[in-house]
Amino acid sequence: MTKIAIIVGSTRPGRFAPKAAEWFKPIADEIGGAEFSIIDLADINLPFLDEAKPPMMGDYQNEHTKAWAKTIAGFDGFVFVAQEYNHGYSAALKNALDFLYAEWNHKPVAFISYGAGAGGSRAVEQLREVVINLRMIPLNDHVSFVNYWSQMSEAGFDANDQQIALAKDLAKSIAFWSEKLKPIREELQTKA
Repeated sequence: MTKIAIIVGSTRPGRFAPKAAEWFKPIADEIGGAEFSIIDLADINLPFLDEAKPPMMGDYQNEHTKAWAKTIAGFDGFVFVAQEYNHGYSAALKNALDFLYAEWNHKPVAFISYGAGAGGSRAVEQLREVVINLRMIPLNDHVSFVNYWSQMSEAGFDANDQQIALAKDLAKSIAFWSEKLKPIREELQTKA
């Protein structure tokens, strides 16, 4: 079965990212076509990049890097939940991306973002540039939460109809492309 990771890109206390990931997962599970799992970078707890050799060389020395590489290698696609801090995304997400190289290659990625007036769209613009360099395939699918705190209530988080529709489209798209790119990725890896 195709496996897709929903990566929670913020590690700060009180963050909204886990709520967005937990909101999206049942929508994705209902769509079907893939197995979705949440990976929280706060639980992974990577130090700042501390490998002596560039990740492109694939010669990982540290156990935490090897464990992270094994985790990421096991997925066929990704949904990044990215917040916007000062017109950019978090250092924790950048660090997690920078630790690896080949494990990201030729895999699709879509985005869920949140923030103030831009809803995290500027963070996603920056992420698209980074993932392209990691040889990932960024999809156009994107769910954003503008002024996300306005959708919070005592009962929890209330997404609107448009956000739910976009999430369903995103889940279908990431499942489709993750499956379709598997044989291409395997072919490219055997030629490497």
